[in-house]
Amino acid sequence: MSDIVHLQLFPRPHKLTVSAGQFHLPSRGSIVLTGEDQLSALPAARRLQQTAFEVVRLSLPLSIGQRSATVPACTFRYNAQLTEGAYELHINEEGLIAAYGSPQGAYYAAVTLKQLLQQYGRTLPYLHIRDQPDFAARGLMLDISRNKIPTLDTLYRIIDLMADLKLNQLQLYIEGAPFAYESFPQVWELETPVTGDEILLLDAYCRERYIELVPNQNSFGHMEGWLTRPEFNHLAEIPAGFMLPDQMYDSDLYPEGLFMHPGTFHTEDPEVLQLLGTMYDDLLPYFSSEMFNVGCDETYELGLGASQALAESSGKGELYLSFLQKIHGLVKQRGKTMQFWGDIIIQHPELIPRLPKDIIAMEWGYSAAHPFEADTRKFKEAGIPFYVCPGTSSWNSLTGRTDNMLANLRSAAVHGKRNGAVGYLITDWGDFGHWQHLPVSYAGFAYGAALAWNVEGNLEADVAHYLNTAVFQDRSGTIGQLLLDLGNYYKLESGTVRPNDTEMSMLLRSHLEHVQLAVKLPVEQLDQLEQYILGLEARLEQPVLECSDAGLVIEELRSGIHFVKHAVQLTRLKQQLAAADSQPQAALVQAQIHDLDLLLHQYRQLWTRRNRPGGLERSVSKLVRLRGEYAALAAKLDAETVR
Repeated sequence: MSDIVHLQLFPRPHKLTVSAGQFHLPSRGSIVLTGEDQLSALPAARRLQQTAFEVVRLSLPLSIGQRSATVPACTFRYNAQLTEGAYELHINEEGLIAAYGSPQGAYYAAVTLKQLLQQYGRTLPYLHIRDQPDFAARGLMLDISRNKIPTLDTLYRIIDLMADLKLNQLQLYIEGAPFAYESFPQVWELETPVTGDEILLLDAYCRERYIELVPNQNSFGHMEGWLTRPEFNHLAEIPAGFMLPDQMYDSDLYPEGLFMHPGTFHTEDPEVLQLLGTMYDDLLPYFSSEMFNVGCDETYELGLGASQALAESSGKGELYLSFLQKIHGLVKQRGKTMQFWGDIIIQHPELIPRLPKDIIAMEWGYSAAHPFEADTRKFKEAGIPFYVCPGTSSWNSLTGRTDNMLANLRSAAVHGKRNGAVGYLITDWGDFGHWQHLPVSYAGFAYGAALAWNVEGNLEADVAHYLNTAVFQDRSGTIGQLLLDLGNYYKLESGTVRPNDTEMSMLLRSHLEHVQLAVKLPVEQLDQLEQYILGLEARLEQPVLECSDAGLVIEELRSGIHFVKHAVQLTRLKQQLAAADSQPQAALVQAQIHDLDLLLHQYRQLWTRRNRPGGLERSVSKLVRLRGEYAALAAKLDAETVR
């Protein structure tokens, strides 16, 4: 039927049948709660009340229990046979009935009804929906540790989007000092961290939407924010820092090698566990969740410093497992279930069966070709519960890497479901400055959420349409595809860089004299990339957004395009520097100085509209350094002209 063609639900439900006929919501109707557990649907009914008023301007009072005098606009009916999160919607000649077996299920029915009201108004098509989630835990993790800490209003906006997408878990990734530890005020006194009081507000806001705010605190590697401080430096595996092994970084970006500040704990120092225990006691009381993600990924220098002798005798894997078990003890003492990143233990598969059985492994990987199938099978065979954790591919990208993002999220969902993952966590990182603006990540949030709810039914989900209608309310219907196209500029690069990066982003981070990467991109291909991004910039005139942050979204996308355009000209300049038979054009250098000043000015202004000020100067530090290198080159060219 034509109704089926036009009906757009996101995520697509498991079973949807549309039939002939329509039900018109009565103007004097009520939302009726009935059944033996009738009050369990009260939050869902409140949400539907709000939606009905906002979308179709109907005020629908609540009615507890059935009465002959009441005209039902929607009836929430408890059904004990429906599993947690499952719901059924019946719209027919008898009216609108939402059946549920848990409060979450009732809430998800209300979420689906919101989309129906947005599409059809008060006159709804007859239909039957039977729906339930594929993954019990469907989460989003935001990196609040790489410079960018969102304001509460920004986090509330993201949580509201999560609720509309039927996501039910939020993690705020913590390393360094984005949280105000009460025992360590000196660590965050120059920052603008999230406070315990704000966590309480976020936790309550999440719970109202059936979202679990899970504490996330890295506890082994990625401890640079603590171990570079004098009072904690002695707890590092290598207090002086170290050079990252060659195979772990891009030599074109760091031809002299990559120095790493101390970031991994010395596992045998008893003070480490005392420090972690105090950090946990500062953080955990503000969360109602029974889960706790302790991180423990990328322990680069483990066994290369203070514990080298022990690693040589017992093995790095044993060293890692032993400390992980100690952290597990700390977590159990505090009544939490421990989650941890699985990248290190997967390198020692023979040790996986020795993990505590009440632990949850977080299997992460962000390339389209990440081996989710093989890795998850190892955890499955060992009887270890696990999540699959793909990413939005937004970080180190400027405007995203769309095709990689879609493939990565899809692979994690397909293989995670097949091998019995208990959760699906969409990760959104902020490495090297967190230069991508928030809207760049929305496509990944939406597509990942759709897959987490119903894998098979959403493999070809219309993400662009959802962004147009539900997120940006674009009357032109163009911004969704524009965002997806904007995230594919990377496909016009040389394709020689490491995964999880784009060449334009890397070039902006590198020193001006590092020209190796720039010369890999042929001039003709660079021209194509420039024309592609200019075409997208022209298309930014088309969207007619009606979301509450409409103007800001357009400015953010212009800023992202500005980053790429500047990187294109930087590539041209580096190619001139690399050419033995030519001199860099002074006019180009001066133009780059002026353009970078504009870019930095606009970026700083945009940052403060969604994020706290702390971290901004660190975010732009590499761009400020590049500006200085431009100025030095300009002075050199002027001096040579005078001679």
